[in-house]
Amino acid sequence: MYNSKLHMYIETLCAVVSHGPLKLAQLNGNVELDKPALVEVLDFLYEHCLVGEQNLDEPQKAYYVTERGISVLKVVTPLIKEAQKIQMQNFEITSNALSTINCGTKKQKRNRFYLKKSLFRQRTQKM
Repeated sequence: MYNSKLHMYIETLCAVVSHGPLKLAQLNGNVELDKPALVEVLDFLYEHCLVGEQNLDEPQKAYYVTERGISVLKVVTPLIKEAQKIQMQNFEITSNALSTINCGTKKQKRNRFYLKKSLFRQRTQKM
């Protein structure tokens, strides 16, 4: 499943770039979207000149990524990679914190409070 529309758009662009011009049915097999959602994504990408349509002597259209679409991918891809790194760091911090927490005494609860406080400081220092 996708977290956002942006994620759907980027995944669709990446699928078309990876596999060349694709018909709707072929593209549907490469992305995790049902047909109506995929048509909506392709319409958006087409309206913003990120994909183009071509007829290959067949009744169905094939979709390809335009130069503008490639330019967008070149800008967005490094941002997505950086966001994934940050997400993994946050996951590791949370995982480490949870592995040290035990329910129980007042002393343990006080330790959890200070642990949460230090995690908050670490996050704010990274920003």
